[in-house]
Amino acid sequence: MTVAKGNSTSVLQHIEAGLNVLNQLCIGFVTIWICWNCLRTGLTGIRLHVWLVSFGFVFLMAEAMMCFYDGNWLTLRYTRQRKTAIHVVLQILGGGMGVAGCLVQLIRDHWSISVTIHARLGFAAFILCLISLLSGLAAVLARSLSRVCSPLSNKTFHVLLSMGAFVTAMLAQFYGYTQTGIFKDQGADFVILMQVVTLVSMVLTCIAPLKSLYQKALSFAS
Repeated sequence: MTVAKGNSTSVLQHIEAGLNVLNQLCIGFVTIWICWNCLRTGLTGIRLHVWLVSFGFVFLMAEAMMCFYDGNWLTLRYTRQRKTAIHVVLQILGGGMGVAGCLVQLIRDHWSISVTIHARLGFAAFILCLISLLSGLAAVLARSLSRVCSPLSNKTFHVLLSMGAFVTAMLAQFYGYTQTGIFKDQGADFVILMQVVTLVSMVLTCIAPLKSLYQKALSFAS
């Protein structure tokens, strides 16, 4: 029984590692293509918005969410303290770029929100990301705030909020391929490919926070 359980765990670890590699490829594909497409035509107008939110949310925020994931080969050998430092830096940079990208578009639209699904999801991601950054600060100071709220509850709330902000941002990205107009010259098939890759990346990235929430739920139960 012990051997069978060990083999089952080993298989699961290999599957998680494989899915993580696939996710890194998806993140890299979307990030590299959008960066190249925006930088070669100049970061002016809506392209500045697209570059900021894509690099911030799709790349940096996704990597920040996977820092503590034991299936992530990029951070697997780092200590908990090192992972925390990397997570904080990536979260601040990613969230900051995402928020800045949303602000750029809000200013361009004279602080009005378009009726498109992309715009509404983008604004929701903007608000959630701001709150997530604040909750991240609270999570870092969890021990200092233990008299007000238990560290476990504090960190659980941060994970939930961050995942909500990330999913909302990725869905905004999904609709942005068809509703912003700057990708129409790439062809319908390529736009669909980008949408599929973005959704795959969103789902695979969420494995890390979902696993973290499951472990925290077990801690609550015990």
